[in-house]
Amino acid sequence: MEQGKLDLRYYAKVHSIESFGTLDGPGIRFVIFLQGCSLKCKYCHNRDTWDINSGTYKSLDDIYDKIMHYKNYIKNGGITVTGGEPLLQYQFLIELFKKLKKKNIHTCIDTSRNGRINR
Repeated sequence: MEQGKLDLRYYAKVHSIESFGTLDGPGIRFVIFLQGCSLKCKYCHNRDTWDINSGTYKSLDDIYDKIMHYKNYIKNGGITVTGGEPLLQYQFLIELFKKLKKKNIHTCIDTSRNGRINR
């Protein structure tokens, strides 16, 4: 899919998903690794997430449904969105977190605040 044709509130460029994370926040976490980061930090753990042209577009509904499939496992944890730099895809994060908050699912963003946010 081409970015120009997608509503980026409802699609994210995803590198990978970890359904049973224990290192990216409190409790057991569903971890979404988003694609893209321009910082290229020397000691980055996730260098394979830097290239914004890699990864796969996933819909908000597909990711949300997958999270709900694991809700019993993450009830004392939550979800963490990391990357790359998740705030490069802030429009998607806002919509995802709204849906998760309605279900009282704890959310966390692992960020370096390297993203341009225009309102």
